[in-house]
Amino acid sequence: MAIYTNHPDFGGAFGKQLSTLLKEATSVTIASGYTSGTTVKKYQEDIARIVNNGGDFTLLIGMGIFEGLNRHTYNTLGELNSFILSANPKCGGVRFIWNPPPFHGKIYRIKFQNELLYFAGSSNFSQRGLFDNLEFTCKISDTAIINQTETYLNWLLTDNISVNFAKCESFPIIESVKENRKKVSFQKAKTKPVINSTAPYLDISLARVDNQQRSNLNAFFGKGRWNRKTGIVIPRDWFEVEIIVDIATTKNSIYPKGDFVAYTDDGLVFPCRTQGDYYKNIRSRDDLKILGHWIKGKLQKKGILQLFQPVTSQTLEEYGKDYIRIYKLSDSNYYLEF
Repeated sequence: MAIYTNHPDFGGAFGKQLSTLLKEATSVTIASGYTSGTTVKKYQEDIARIVNNGGDFTLLIGMGIFEGLNRHTYNTLGELNSFILSANPKCGGVRFIWNPPPFHGKIYRIKFQNELLYFAGSSNFSQRGLFDNLEFTCKISDTAIINQTETYLNWLLTDNISVNFAKCESFPIIESVKENRKKVSFQKAKTKPVINSTAPYLDISLARVDNQQRSNLNAFFGKGRWNRKTGIVIPRDWFEVEIIVDIATTKNSIYPKGDFVAYTDDGLVFPCRTQGDYYKNIRSRDDLKILGHWIKGKLQKKGILQLFQPVTSQTLEEYGKDYIRIYKLSDSNYYLEF
């Protein structure tokens, strides 16, 4: 069983072996947690030969929807997918895992005329994974493991788990906080409400965030919206949040019921709504990203949360507050502190 570690004393670079194999391959499937536009372009000539000769090329990216891609890599993958499908519509093209949890594995299935090779390990389809990092990838030789790998890989490629690039809308692109903020129409309050020591308030706890890894502040990591009729998948935006409140809190007389206007401690104003059973879901009205931009924007500005990272109890501990204080100004107006 051959191993590849990118170290000359231990099998050498897997990228070198892959380059050799791709020149003779008739069909290739690569499932990788990460990739890069540079690596895709590096092998573009080999990919073109495979698909132009009637072979299949499928590149499955496991972490892209959940951690975002830079615009260059995203555009390069889009160009590759269009080229592959135009050359051979039967190809898998570029696909993304969309149904969590994300895929972090690395599997290479390479077919020749009379042979089918499988490799698995830690080597992403990227410059670092194939050449630079110390990795561990090996050829699978055991027939039982090959069969299990084949079954697993084919399952990953089903529409219920992954989707073709062309069917994925509103893909999360890594941009700066400033660029992302421009996408939401925040309004500055004309006058900031005056809050005195006698103003009634209620604290909305965020302390359960570790138990809400795919909802609440972390809705982004939940299952995307899939239209079964069209096959279109819309991943959840990283700024999409919906605060889920316990029933005891909703029974408090201060707690808002239905539509209200939120004034914030940094001078913003936007419409909100509570809905669901017992009005337990707090969200920004019309655009679920507005409330998320306000909350996550504060965490980002303090340097304790990066784009596409989950919010955890440690994040809130570093921020110094695990609740949102909400003051009742009237039945339809509230003041939020975080």
